[in-house]
Amino acid sequence: KSDGMKKSMEGLLYGARVDVVFAGHVHAYERFARVYSDKADSCGPVHITIGDGGNREGLASKYIDPKPEISLFREASFEHGRFKVVNTSHALWEWHRNDDVQSIVADTVWLRSHVSDLACKV
Repeated sequence: KSDGMKKSMEGLLYGARVDVVFAGHVHAYERFARVYSDKADSCGPVHITIGDGGNREGLASKYIDPKPEISLFREASFEHGRFKVVNTSHALWEWHRNDDVQSIVADTVWLRSHVSDLACKV
């Protein structure tokens, strides 16, 4: 189960002030707020599940309901993502839906690094 991995890794990621975590396996897309211990935390990493690039099993369209407050965007469709590091403090994440005739940006977020946030200094 993933709970054991989460328990063993979350403190490490938080302590290192990791800005973003990309994970797969679940065949769907979901972007969370900055999180630590299942709660919004401005010094935690943004978690992005991006496991819907293609698979034999089909998309995972069942989500936890009701949607947790920390879940900011979710969708089960085939897609790809682009992550652009702009400078030492900012990066742009775009999630492109591929189910349409043309690739469409369905979710986008600017990420500000903890390096530029004095409240998150370790």
